[in-house]
Amino acid sequence: MCNCSGDSPAVDESTPAGDAEMRRSSSPASASKKAMRIGIAILGKPGPGVNNVIHGMMDYLNLPERHIPGTVVCVAMGIGGLRAGHTFELDEKTFSPHRNQGGCDLIGQSEPSDLRTLGEDLSLCAGTAIEQNLDGLVIWGGRNVHAWTSRLAEYFVEHQVPTRVLAVPASTQSDLPLVEQTLGYDTVCKHYASIVGNLTTQAASAGKLWCFIRIPGRSMSHIAAEVALQTHPHVVLMVSELEQQNMNITEVTQLICNVIETRAREDKNYGMVLIPDQFLASVREMRRLFEEIDEILQAVPEAEHALASNDFGTILGLLPPLSRALFQGFPERTKAQILQVIDERGSQKGKETLDLSTVETEIIFQSFVEAELTRRVVLGTYKGPFQAISYSLPYHGRAAMPTNFDCDLGYTIGYAAGIFVDASRTGLLVDVCHLKEDVEDWEVGGTPLSSLLTLQDVPRSGEKIHPKIGPKGRLRYDIGVDEGRCMPEPSQRTLVSPGPAQFEGPCAGQKTQTLRLPQLQRVRQMERTERLVSELKAKASAGCPPEVLQAIKQLLQGGTDLLRQL
Repeated sequence: MCNCSGDSPAVDESTPAGDAEMRRSSSPASASKKAMRIGIAILGKPGPGVNNVIHGMMDYLNLPERHIPGTVVCVAMGIGGLRAGHTFELDEKTFSPHRNQGGCDLIGQSEPSDLRTLGEDLSLCAGTAIEQNLDGLVIWGGRNVHAWTSRLAEYFVEHQVPTRVLAVPASTQSDLPLVEQTLGYDTVCKHYASIVGNLTTQAASAGKLWCFIRIPGRSMSHIAAEVALQTHPHVVLMVSELEQQNMNITEVTQLICNVIETRAREDKNYGMVLIPDQFLASVREMRRLFEEIDEILQAVPEAEHALASNDFGTILGLLPPLSRALFQGFPERTKAQILQVIDERGSQKGKETLDLSTVETEIIFQSFVEAELTRRVVLGTYKGPFQAISYSLPYHGRAAMPTNFDCDLGYTIGYAAGIFVDASRTGLLVDVCHLKEDVEDWEVGGTPLSSLLTLQDVPRSGEKIHPKIGPKGRLRYDIGVDEGRCMPEPSQRTLVSPGPAQFEGPCAGQKTQTLRLPQLQRVRQMERTERLVSELKAKASAGCPPEVLQAIKQLLQGGTDLLRQL
């Protein structure tokens, strides 16, 4: 493990953000006499902090203790550049305008989906590493990318390619397992919370406006949870709550309308609804609808041809009655968006999730809520006014200027990657833990990528078995600890505007609330467990028969085995 320390503001372009430097005494560079060359490639979606990773690598390679300065080799345009050998050596003059900035325009990137078509021939990647004489290759990406990174590291070892492969845990969703918080999550959450906070102020100022806001969010809706904790929306649609209560889309609509009606009775005709863009993919009726549409598009060529003219008649005529009624209730443009997604990517069947980031989920729920409130007005159960606007935030955060936290984290990861390459370590995910503490107390290590992998079901004959990295979830006793227990009842919440991310002053070092909440919940869990164990010991010490103690031991052993499987 190596420690890091820092104290400077993130916007200083002459020094590393947060000045998060590894202690020189822990670095193997003092004994190195070789001019190291470390490449970096962005194979995943862009995110805040990539330039800080490069900065950390450059500083390590140019330590005064090194007899010969090293070189950072940038692989242009992701997997395409890695296959074709499109690289350039980075110098201080070229890098200076990009220091502590957002985006990845310095070297470009490829999409994770490109790995399915371009990432199969690993020999081309090995050829680039050998041609460029790379001692190390640092890969930026999330779960899907690093499942491929593990294959690349294994291929290099198997074919004796002398290039060490390291992985950067970069994901705005913070869904990598065994990682406290991924690089970019802090910046994105604070950026989204600032925009949502501005909209909450607008809604409260108007006094008669409901905002339906869509933000990025995969399976566990980590971004939605953090933004909700910072802004206190009246309704936040969480996938964990949906699955826990087994709700359908009608019940979700009723939930939103009940909050609106309760606030209308108190003459509060404004509020905020927060919706992750992947929420629809977790609703069981929607999953069934997607599968049925996919079957129709594959079996009926006329239906696929009609998509160009937005003619939904053929598809509607072939859908089962329940799915047809659901699909007919969607606004016209969202029908076209759903059909386009399914036509291009298929249904969710057999997949972890279906990418619905291009579907305006907020428009769908706004129309459902308007229809339900109109029904209640006719029945006389709702008498208040209702006016709504929708807003989507799908790509607003990926190129944002990184916060102090992500500047420090990115710099630390880049510096640590240099140390691992110098120590001839490969196949590791650079991991920084104790992130809720001050930077001086962070601990840096490497997690073997193989420990994150899981194997998919046995494929059909002739298909290759590719491992994957599953999303990080929360233990069952963590679910509900966020917005449900840390905020008032939905109808009683007061909207909060946290303002923009700060780079100086007392708020500059604020961490995300979700980084701290799970630890607090586990402390409560441990206290309760210790109390129950003490009670059990007290009762057992009162002269229990041996067979009773043996039965208790077996019960405890069974409970331990069950917990290990969760």
